[in-house]
Amino acid sequence: MDKKQQEIFNIIENYLKGNGSRSSVARFAELFRGNKNETVLKKKMKADWDAISDEELQKADLSPVLYKIHFLINSEKKGKHSRNTTRKILHWYSRIAAMLLLPLLTIWGIYQLTSKDQTVSSTLVEVSAPLGSRVRMTLPDGTKGWLNSGSVLTYQAPFEKRSVSVEGEAFFDVRTDSLRPFLVQGPRSTVKVLGTRFNVKMWPGEELTEVVLEEGKVELLPVKSDRSFSMEPGEMLVYNSKERRLKRSQVKPEYYSAWIDGKLVLRGDSMQEMARELSRWFNVDVEVRDSKLQDYTFRATFVDEKLEDVLRLLKLTSPIEYKIIDNQRDKNGDFSRKKVIIFHK
Repeated sequence: MDKKQQEIFNIIENYLKGNGSRSSVARFAELFRGNKNETVLKKKMKADWDAISDEELQKADLSPVLYKIHFLINSEKKGKHSRNTTRKILHWYSRIAAMLLLPLLTIWGIYQLTSKDQTVSSTLVEVSAPLGSRVRMTLPDGTKGWLNSGSVLTYQAPFEKRSVSVEGEAFFDVRTDSLRPFLVQGPRSTVKVLGTRFNVKMWPGEELTEVVLEEGKVELLPVKSDRSFSMEPGEMLVYNSKERRLKRSQVKPEYYSAWIDGKLVLRGDSMQEMARELSRWFNVDVEVRDSKLQDYTFRATFVDEKLEDVLRLLKLTSPIEYKIIDNQRDKNGDFSRKKVIIFHK
C-alpha cells in the first residue's frame, strides 16, 4: 500500500470512529469531491467487505440482519451526532456500493450488528439514492429493487403488508406471494402486483405516473379515482393525475430500465425533460436560457459517459451551446453544485 492510499484509509477510519477535529471532517468530505480518489475508495470498500464476508456469513440468512439494520438506522433513540454520522456515511457508502453492485444495506448492517437481545419495534425505513448514483437493494420479503439517482423509498418494518412508498424512479423484481400483493405507492397513484418485473416513475411535484411492465401483471390505481388499469408485458402506462387522462402504448421495456446498467437513455425527451435527467444523473444544476430550445427533442444512449462528453455529443447533433460552471466554495467551506447553462447556437 502506497503512502497516499494509507493516508486516505486513515482519514476514513478516523471519521468512522468519530475521531478528529472539524478539519479532519473536511478532509474526509474532500475525498469524495470528483473522481480523483475513486480507485482508492473502491479498494477501501472491497477491503472492508472482505474483512467481514467469511464463508459462514455468505451462507447465512441475512433477513434478520437487514431487519436490525433498519431499526438501527432509523431508531429515534440515537443522538443527533449519531444520526448525522450515519447519514453522511450512508451517502458515500451508497455511491461506492452502487459501483460495486453490492447490497448497500447488507454491507452497512453487518458493521452495525448488536446483541441478540436488541428489542425491535415498528419503525419507518428509508432507503435513498444520492444524486449521481444508483442503489441496489433487497427488501425483507426477498423482493429486489433498484433506485435511480435522487430517488427515495420508504416502508414500515416489520414488512408484513409488503407496501412501499416511492418518490422518484425505481425498478422492482417482486417476489411472488399470492396471499400478499406488493404495493408501490406514489404521490399520485398506487401500483399493485403479485410477482413481476417493472419500472415506475413517481416524482414528487410532477403530475405524471409512468409504469413500464417487463413481465407478469400489474394494476395501476390512481389516487382519487374509482378505476384501475391492468397491464400486459411490453406496455407502458402514463397517467396524468391533473387531467385524469391515461395513455397506453407498446414499448421495449429494456429501454426504460437501462439506467440499472448505467445507461442514460433519452427517448425523444423534450429540452425540459433532458435537463431534468442530466441534473439527476450527474448531480448538477441545469439551466436552459433560450426558449427557442423548449420544443426540441433528444434521442440518444450514453453508457458511463462523463457529463462533458454527453454535452459535447448533444452539441454535435442539436442546435445547442453550453457553459459549465465548476463547484464554488463559499466562506463556510461548503461547495455549490456544478452548474450547466444551455443556450441556442
